[in-house]
Amino acid sequence: MAYWKSSMVVREQFSKSGEYIATQLQIQIDNYLSQMRYMAYDINTYVSDPTLVVMREEQPKTYTGFLEQKNFERYLGAHRNLDTKGIFIVTPSGYFFGENVINGQDLMRESWWRALPAKLDEERWIGFYTPRHYVGFQDEAELRNQEKVLGLVVPVLSGYGVLNDSRILIEMKAGKLFQLFSQLEKDMSAHVTITAKNGELIYQTAGTFVQQESDIVWNKPLESNNWMIQVRLPYEQMNRSAEVIQSFFIAALILSAVLALLLAYLFSRRITGKIKRLQETMRLVGTGELQTRAEVDTEDELGRLGVSFNQMVRRIQTLIAEVSRTEQLKKEAELRAVHYQINPHLLFNTLNSIQWKARLSGANEIGNMLYHLIKVLEGNLDITQELVPLEKELQTVEHFLQIQELRYGPVFQFEQTGVEACRRYLIPRMTLQPLLENIFFHAFEDGHGTIRISVSEKEGLVTLLLQDDGAGIVPQRLAKLLDPDLERSSKRGLGVYNVDQKFKLHFRMEHGMKISSVRGEGTTIQITWPKREEIPDEHQGNDCG
Repeated sequence: MAYWKSSMVVREQFSKSGEYIATQLQIQIDNYLSQMRYMAYDINTYVSDPTLVVMREEQPKTYTGFLEQKNFERYLGAHRNLDTKGIFIVTPSGYFFGENVINGQDLMRESWWRALPAKLDEERWIGFYTPRHYVGFQDEAELRNQEKVLGLVVPVLSGYGVLNDSRILIEMKAGKLFQLFSQLEKDMSAHVTITAKNGELIYQTAGTFVQQESDIVWNKPLESNNWMIQVRLPYEQMNRSAEVIQSFFIAALILSAVLALLLAYLFSRRITGKIKRLQETMRLVGTGELQTRAEVDTEDELGRLGVSFNQMVRRIQTLIAEVSRTEQLKKEAELRAVHYQINPHLLFNTLNSIQWKARLSGANEIGNMLYHLIKVLEGNLDITQELVPLEKELQTVEHFLQIQELRYGPVFQFEQTGVEACRRYLIPRMTLQPLLENIFFHAFEDGHGTIRISVSEKEGLVTLLLQDDGAGIVPQRLAKLLDPDLERSSKRGLGVYNVDQKFKLHFRMEHGMKISSVRGEGTTIQITWPKREEIPDEHQGNDCG
């Protein structure tokens, strides 16, 4: 039954394949013919309009005539595609318009050209032939290597100038069509014949072929010029596949009978051995030996099961380690929370009391200093928001700078650029004030110097530049500022590093700080992070420089 069914399917598929290839051949040839007819129609439409082109002489004698001829030949060349061999308009004298790749007199000597009537009144399909009229053709050896073309000759409808009684010659490369013929003839041992409406033979498979009544025949008429394509396949060729299937079925039955018991024994023994080893591994893991792994030496179901089991054990180990680490961190966090727990309201109330006491005592400078200190502490101790608008962070910076001005006097300058347009972009809380603190502690001597902050936005990234003209940083110290592997003390090296880590934790590791410095000339800190915007109260533009 399997043989009968498979043979029937093979014959059916073979028949459909032949039908499909014959249809594709028909479509491909029709496509070539339609392109050629469209080219001829378009050229005839153009030359029939005397307002567009009138060729008054074959050999131009003036520069205007030369330009007219060149423009006309460019128009003909514009119809070419990859499959076009040549497009020409040939006058009765043998002169032609088109690319200068043929010899007009050689064209006149072509047998098919001589066979055309003197007064051509309709299109003539030349069929497939090897052109002898192209420049470079010398002998019969080159003729055998020359690619065949498909030709169409159409009378020119224009009655003006030298184009009167001229002919349009269109030649298409037939290499692709002959490849289709060859594929059909070679792969299916088919015989291909193309005949014209009047019975003229256009193409026929080379070699002898004896037609039989049992042959499978596909007839495909061409819509463009009523040519008929006939593909004939011997019935024995189709039946040959079924005979091969029959031989394989017999051999497969014999081989299956011999190998059935042997394969059953080998596979069962191999599978049961793997199952026992996997069972023993599971038992060891169940007793707590989590370093045990299942041996995986195949990629079958049991092998994949072993891989999954090993992955599960590794995940269990990872989870146990993470739980232990989490519990340890939790205990440490609880201890720190108890250790550092303070009452911000008590601190602010106490500072406010000191401030008013200072003002009542006439110590206005101390009162102002305490006021700005309270504002800085309010910004730093506000843990309700980790991301704050840039405007709010800069307000904290302003209060810090007021404290430094009260401390040193008006000896430093502070400049801002692009801040107003970018004020709603979010930035991690308490990031700029530690950096300015470093400037006053390490870069300036007695507070003298200039600090510049500029903010810009481009392609969804916000860039902040903090520059000073202070003492700068020595290269050895600069290389260690952002080093994650460097052990840091509780007093030094934490400010800049912690600011960088805040940006990385909030906005991914590729963002953060870059520091450049020249000893004695100053330091530049560049911070880059993705643009996030506080929802504004009213619609307003917020692009920044």
